[in-house]
Amino acid sequence: MLSFSEKDPQFMPLYRSFHESMRNLFGCRVYKISVDAGFDCPNRDGTKSSGGCLFCDARGSSSRTHQEGTSLQEQILKNIAVRKQRYKGEKFIIYFQSFTNTYAPIEVLQEKYDTALKTHPDIVGISIATRPDCVDEEKLDLIASYQKTFPYVCIEYGLQTIHDTTLQKINRHENFSDFVHALELSKKRTISTCAHIIIGLPEEGRQEILETADAMAQYALDGVKIHVLVAMKNTPLADYYQQGLWKPLSFSASISLICDFIEHLPSECVIHRIAGNGHPQHLIAPLWMKEKKQEIIPEVIKEFTKRSTHQGSHCLFFTSL
Repeated sequence: MLSFSEKDPQFMPLYRSFHESMRNLFGCRVYKISVDAGFDCPNRDGTKSSGGCLFCDARGSSSRTHQEGTSLQEQILKNIAVRKQRYKGEKFIIYFQSFTNTYAPIEVLQEKYDTALKTHPDIVGISIATRPDCVDEEKLDLIASYQKTFPYVCIEYGLQTIHDTTLQKINRHENFSDFVHALELSKKRTISTCAHIIIGLPEEGRQEILETADAMAQYALDGVKIHVLVAMKNTPLADYYQQGLWKPLSFSASISLICDFIEHLPSECVIHRIAGNGHPQHLIAPLWMKEKKQEIIPEVIKEFTKRSTHQGSHCLFFTSL
Protein backbone atom coordinates (compact mmCIF):
# COMPACT_ATOMS: atom_id res chain seq x y z
CA MET A 1 0.00 0.00 0.00
CA LEU A 2 1.44 3.32 -1.10
CA SER A 3 1.61 6.23 1.29
CA PHE A 4 0.47 8.78 -1.28
CA SER A 5 -2.45 9.39 -3.62
CA GLU A 6 -1.69 8.39 -7.21
CA LYS A 7 -4.60 10.64 -8.33
CA ASP A 8 -2.78 13.73 -7.14
CA PRO A 9 -1.14 15.44 -10.12
CA GLN A 10 1.77 16.47 -7.94
CA PHE A 11 2.11 12.92 -6.57
CA MET A 12 2.44 14.58 -3.18
CA PRO A 13 3.19 12.18 -0.30
CA LEU A 14 0.56 12.17 2.44
CA TYR A 15 3.15 10.91 4.89
CA ARG A 16 6.80 9.87 4.69
CA SER A 17 6.77 6.08 5.05
CA PHE A 18 9.74 3.99 6.13
CA HIS A 19 9.60 1.77 3.05
CA GLU A 20 9.65 4.73 0.69
CA SER A 21 12.48 6.43 2.58
CA MET A 22 14.54 3.22 2.38
CA ARG A 23 13.80 2.85 -1.31
CA ASN A 24 14.99 6.43 -1.84
CA LEU A 25 18.16 5.70 0.13
CA PHE A 26 19.06 2.32 -1.36
CA GLY A 27 17.15 2.24 -4.63
CA CYS A 28 15.52 -1.11 -3.87
CA ARG A 29 13.18 -2.95 -1.49
CA VAL A 30 14.58 -2.91 2.04
CA TYR A 31 13.09 -4.91 4.92
CA LYS A 32 13.75 -5.06 8.63
CA ILE A 33 14.68 -8.46 10.04
CA SER A 34 13.41 -8.68 13.62
CA VAL A 35 15.58 -10.67 16.03
CA ASP A 36 15.44 -11.69 19.67
CA ALA A 37 18.98 -11.50 21.01
CA GLY A 38 18.11 -12.78 24.47
CA PHE A 39 18.25 -9.45 26.29
CA ASP A 40 16.29 -8.71 29.46
CA CYS A 41 14.84 -5.44 30.75
CA PRO A 42 15.50 -3.50 33.98
CA ASN A 43 11.76 -3.07 34.31
CA ARG A 44 11.30 -6.85 34.55
CA ASP A 45 14.42 -8.28 36.21
CA GLY A 46 13.98 -6.42 39.51
CA THR A 47 16.44 -3.60 38.85
CA LYS A 48 13.61 -1.09 38.50
CA SER A 49 10.56 -3.35 38.68
CA SER A 50 9.65 -6.99 38.29
CA GLY A 51 6.30 -6.50 36.56
CA GLY A 52 7.29 -4.78 33.34
CA CYS A 53 5.20 -2.17 31.60
CA LEU A 54 1.42 -2.44 31.71
CA PHE A 55 1.24 -3.64 28.11
CA CYS A 56 4.42 -5.71 27.74
CA ASP A 57 3.97 -9.43 27.08
CA ALA A 58 6.30 -12.31 27.89
CA ARG A 59 8.38 -11.81 24.75
CA GLY A 60 8.91 -8.08 25.06
CA SER A 61 6.67 -7.13 22.12
CA SER A 62 8.51 -9.56 19.87
CA SER A 63 7.02 -10.30 16.47
CA ARG A 64 7.46 -14.01 17.27
CA THR A 65 9.05 -14.73 13.92
CA HIS A 66 11.18 -17.47 15.43
CA GLN A 67 11.18 -20.09 18.14
CA GLU A 68 12.80 -19.48 21.50
CA GLY A 69 16.42 -20.53 21.64
CA THR A 70 17.08 -20.01 17.92
CA SER A 71 20.48 -18.43 17.29
CA LEU A 72 20.83 -14.95 15.85
CA GLN A 73 22.25 -16.33 12.61
CA GLU A 74 19.39 -18.80 12.20
CA GLN A 75 16.78 -16.11 12.85
CA ILE A 76 18.37 -13.78 10.32
CA LEU A 77 18.97 -16.31 7.55
CA LYS A 78 15.48 -17.77 7.85
CA ASN A 79 13.80 -14.37 7.72
CA ILE A 80 15.94 -13.09 4.87
CA ALA A 81 15.06 -16.18 2.85
CA VAL A 82 11.34 -15.61 3.43
CA ARG A 83 11.47 -11.91 2.54
CA LYS A 84 13.52 -12.55 -0.58
CA GLN A 85 11.10 -15.18 -1.83
CA ARG A 86 7.75 -13.78 -0.69
CA TYR A 87 8.34 -10.03 -0.85
CA LYS A 88 11.24 -9.73 -3.30
CA GLY A 89 13.36 -8.06 -0.65
CA GLU A 90 16.86 -7.08 -1.76
CA LYS A 91 18.53 -5.40 1.21
CA PHE A 92 17.98 -5.87 4.94
CA ILE A 93 18.30 -4.05 8.24
CA ILE A 94 18.79 -6.09 11.40
CA TYR A 95 16.23 -4.98 13.97
CA PHE A 96 17.06 -5.88 17.57
CA GLN A 97 13.46 -5.84 18.77
CA SER A 98 12.68 -7.84 21.90
CA PHE A 99 13.05 -6.18 25.30
CA THR A 100 15.95 -3.75 25.93
CA ASN A 101 18.72 -4.22 23.40
CA THR A 102 21.40 -2.12 25.08
CA TYR A 103 20.89 -3.70 28.49
CA ALA A 104 24.15 -5.66 28.80
CA PRO A 105 27.89 -5.07 29.22
CA ILE A 106 29.54 -3.41 26.24
CA GLU A 107 31.43 -6.56 25.20
CA VAL A 108 28.18 -8.54 25.06
CA LEU A 109 26.53 -5.86 22.94
CA GLN A 110 29.44 -5.73 20.52
CA GLU A 111 29.52 -9.52 20.12
CA LYS A 112 25.80 -9.68 19.34
CA TYR A 113 25.76 -6.69 17.00
CA ASP A 114 28.87 -7.88 15.15
CA THR A 115 27.52 -11.40 14.79
CA ALA A 116 24.22 -10.19 13.36
CA LEU A 117 25.73 -7.72 10.92
CA LYS A 118 28.17 -10.30 9.49
CA THR A 119 25.51 -12.94 8.88
CA HIS A 120 24.53 -12.05 5.30
CA PRO A 121 26.08 -9.86 2.54
CA ASP A 122 22.77 -8.09 1.83
CA ILE A 123 22.59 -6.57 5.31
CA VAL A 124 22.90 -2.78 5.03
CA GLY A 125 22.21 -1.57 8.54
CA ILE A 126 21.12 -2.03 12.11
CA SER A 127 18.24 -0.70 14.21
CA ILE A 128 18.30 -1.12 17.98
CA ALA A 129 15.22 -0.86 20.20
CA THR A 130 15.90 0.13 23.78
CA ARG A 131 14.88 2.23 26.77
CA PRO A 132 16.22 5.80 27.03
CA ASP A 133 17.55 5.04 30.52
CA CYS A 134 19.67 2.15 29.21
CA VAL A 135 22.20 4.01 27.07
CA ASP A 136 25.38 5.85 27.94
CA GLU A 137 28.36 7.42 26.18
CA GLU A 138 30.22 4.12 25.75
CA LYS A 139 27.25 2.20 24.35
CA LEU A 140 26.35 4.98 21.94
CA ASP A 141 29.97 5.23 20.80
CA LEU A 142 29.78 1.52 19.91
CA ILE A 143 26.53 1.96 17.99
CA ALA A 144 27.87 5.04 16.19
CA SER A 145 30.97 3.10 15.12
CA TYR A 146 28.84 0.98 12.76
CA GLN A 147 28.22 4.09 10.66
CA LYS A 148 31.72 3.61 9.24
CA THR A 149 30.62 0.39 7.54
CA PHE A 150 26.84 0.49 7.18
CA PRO A 151 24.70 3.20 5.55
CA TYR A 152 21.87 2.92 8.06
CA VAL A 153 22.29 2.94 11.84
CA CYS A 154 19.29 3.78 14.01
CA ILE A 155 18.40 3.65 17.68
CA GLU A 156 14.71 3.29 18.54
CA TYR A 157 13.71 4.64 21.93
CA GLY A 158 10.57 3.40 23.67
CA LEU A 159 9.16 6.76 24.70
CA GLN A 160 5.39 5.99 24.57
CA THR A 161 4.41 9.49 25.81
CA ILE A 162 6.03 12.69 27.04
CA HIS A 163 3.76 12.80 30.10
CA ASP A 164 5.45 11.55 33.26
CA THR A 165 2.14 10.97 35.03
CA THR A 166 1.14 8.53 32.31
CA LEU A 167 4.54 6.84 32.40
CA GLN A 168 3.95 6.24 36.10
CA LYS A 169 0.50 4.78 35.44
CA ILE A 170 1.84 2.27 32.91
CA ASN A 171 4.68 1.23 35.27
CA ARG A 172 7.38 2.56 32.95
CA HIS A 173 9.86 3.57 35.69
CA GLU A 174 11.52 6.30 33.62
CA ASN A 175 10.79 9.93 32.78
CA PHE A 176 10.63 12.13 29.71
CA SER A 177 13.88 13.72 30.84
CA ASP A 178 15.59 10.33 30.34
CA PHE A 179 14.45 10.39 26.71
CA VAL A 180 15.65 13.97 26.15
CA HIS A 181 19.07 13.12 27.58
CA ALA A 182 19.40 9.96 25.46
CA LEU A 183 18.30 11.88 22.38
CA GLU A 184 20.93 14.55 22.94
CA LEU A 185 23.68 11.92 23.28
CA SER A 186 22.48 10.16 20.13
CA LYS A 187 22.25 13.32 18.04
CA LYS A 188 25.75 14.30 19.10
CA ARG A 189 26.93 11.12 17.35
CA THR A 190 24.62 11.62 14.33
CA ILE A 191 22.86 8.31 15.03
CA SER A 192 19.45 8.21 13.40
CA THR A 193 16.74 8.37 16.07
CA CYS A 194 13.23 6.94 16.22
CA ALA A 195 10.70 7.20 19.05
CA HIS A 196 7.98 4.64 19.75
CA ILE A 197 4.77 6.31 20.88
CA ILE A 198 1.44 4.82 21.91
CA ILE A 199 -1.97 6.34 21.37
CA GLY A 200 -4.79 5.23 23.64
CA LEU A 201 -2.81 5.16 26.87
CA PRO A 202 -4.87 5.28 30.09
CA GLU A 203 -6.43 8.70 30.71
CA GLU A 204 -4.71 10.29 27.70
CA GLY A 205 -6.94 12.11 25.24
CA ARG A 206 -6.34 13.95 22.01
CA GLN A 207 -4.66 16.92 23.73
CA GLU A 208 -2.04 14.78 25.48
CA ILE A 209 -1.39 12.80 22.29
CA LEU A 210 -0.85 15.97 20.26
CA GLU A 211 1.47 17.35 22.94
CA THR A 212 3.62 14.27 22.42
CA ALA A 213 3.52 14.82 18.64
CA ASP A 214 4.54 18.45 19.06
CA ALA A 215 7.47 17.41 21.26
CA MET A 216 8.63 14.95 18.57
CA ALA A 217 8.58 17.83 16.09
CA GLN A 218 10.30 20.21 18.50
CA TYR A 219 13.16 17.81 19.15
CA ALA A 220 13.50 16.97 15.46
CA LEU A 221 13.19 13.20 15.65
CA ASP A 222 14.36 11.43 12.50
CA GLY A 223 11.53 8.92 12.81
CA VAL A 224 8.48 7.88 14.79
CA LYS A 225 6.78 4.51 15.19
CA ILE A 226 3.10 4.82 16.09
CA HIS A 227 1.41 2.11 18.15
CA VAL A 228 -2.20 1.75 19.23
CA LEU A 229 -2.47 0.40 22.77
CA VAL A 230 -3.54 -3.25 22.73
CA ALA A 231 -3.99 -5.82 25.47
CA MET A 232 -2.00 -9.02 24.95
CA LYS A 233 -2.45 -12.30 26.82
CA ASN A 234 -0.84 -12.52 30.27
CA THR A 235 -0.30 -8.78 30.66
CA PRO A 236 -1.59 -6.45 33.39
CA LEU A 237 -3.48 -4.54 30.71
CA ALA A 238 -5.38 -7.69 29.74
CA ASP A 239 -6.46 -8.04 33.37
CA TYR A 240 -7.58 -4.40 33.41
CA TYR A 241 -9.62 -4.97 30.27
CA GLN A 242 -11.30 -8.09 31.62
CA GLN A 243 -12.14 -6.24 34.83
CA GLY A 244 -13.63 -3.33 32.89
CA LEU A 245 -10.91 -0.91 34.03
CA TRP A 246 -9.62 -0.10 30.53
CA LYS A 247 -11.51 0.48 27.30
CA PRO A 248 -9.53 0.29 24.03
CA LEU A 249 -9.89 2.82 21.25
CA SER A 250 -12.32 2.07 18.46
CA PHE A 251 -11.10 1.61 14.91
CA SER A 252 -12.46 4.97 13.75
CA ALA A 253 -11.08 6.85 16.76
CA SER A 254 -7.65 5.31 16.19
CA ILE A 255 -7.60 6.34 12.52
CA SER A 256 -8.56 9.89 13.45
CA LEU A 257 -5.90 10.17 16.17
CA ILE A 258 -3.20 8.65 13.96
CA CYS A 259 -3.90 11.30 11.33
CA ASP A 260 -3.97 14.03 13.99
CA PHE A 261 -0.58 12.88 15.24
CA ILE A 262 1.04 12.71 11.80
CA GLU A 263 -0.30 16.15 10.86
CA HIS A 264 1.71 17.59 13.76
CA LEU A 265 5.00 16.00 12.66
CA PRO A 266 7.39 17.75 10.26
CA SER A 267 7.37 16.38 6.72
CA GLU A 268 10.98 15.20 7.09
CA CYS A 269 10.15 12.78 9.93
CA VAL A 270 9.97 9.16 8.76
CA ILE A 271 6.92 7.19 9.89
CA HIS A 272 8.48 3.80 10.59
CA ARG A 273 5.15 2.12 11.24
CA ILE A 274 1.50 2.91 11.76
CA ALA A 275 -0.55 1.08 14.40
CA GLY A 276 2.14 -1.41 15.36
CA ASN A 277 0.84 -4.31 17.39
CA GLY A 278 1.70 -7.70 18.85
CA HIS A 279 1.10 -11.13 17.36
CA PRO A 280 -2.64 -11.57 16.56
CA GLN A 281 -2.61 -15.04 18.13
CA HIS A 282 -2.13 -13.45 21.56
CA LEU A 283 -4.33 -10.38 21.14
CA ILE A 284 -7.10 -9.83 23.71
CA ALA A 285 -8.38 -6.38 22.74
CA PRO A 286 -9.24 -4.53 20.63
CA LEU A 287 -10.14 -7.34 18.22
CA TRP A 288 -10.36 -4.93 15.29
CA MET A 289 -6.57 -4.79 15.39
CA LYS A 290 -6.60 -8.35 14.11
CA GLU A 291 -9.74 -8.22 11.98
CA LYS A 292 -9.03 -4.88 10.25
CA LYS A 293 -5.23 -4.82 10.23
CA GLN A 294 -5.05 -4.58 6.44
CA GLU A 295 -7.52 -1.69 6.45
CA ILE A 296 -5.53 0.63 8.71
CA ILE A 297 -3.24 2.27 6.16
CA PRO A 298 -5.94 2.58 3.45
CA GLU A 299 -8.22 4.22 6.02
CA VAL A 300 -5.46 6.60 7.13
CA ILE A 301 -4.94 7.62 3.50
CA LYS A 302 -8.70 8.00 3.01
CA GLU A 303 -8.92 10.19 6.13
CA PHE A 304 -6.07 12.44 4.97
CA THR A 305 -7.75 12.76 1.59
CA LYS A 306 -11.07 13.60 3.23
CA ARG A 307 -9.41 16.28 5.36
CA SER A 308 -7.23 17.59 2.51
CA THR A 309 -4.28 17.38 4.91
CA HIS A 310 -1.00 15.50 5.10
CA GLN A 311 2.04 15.04 7.33
CA GLY A 312 3.16 18.45 8.56
CA SER A 313 -0.14 20.25 7.91
CA HIS A 314 -0.34 21.38 11.53
CA CYS A 315 3.33 21.16 12.50
CA LEU A 316 4.46 23.88 14.89
CA PHE A 317 8.20 23.22 14.64
CA PHE A 318 10.42 22.78 11.61
CA THR A 319 13.88 23.03 13.09
CA SER A 320 15.52 21.49 16.16
CA LEU A 321 16.15 23.55 19.28
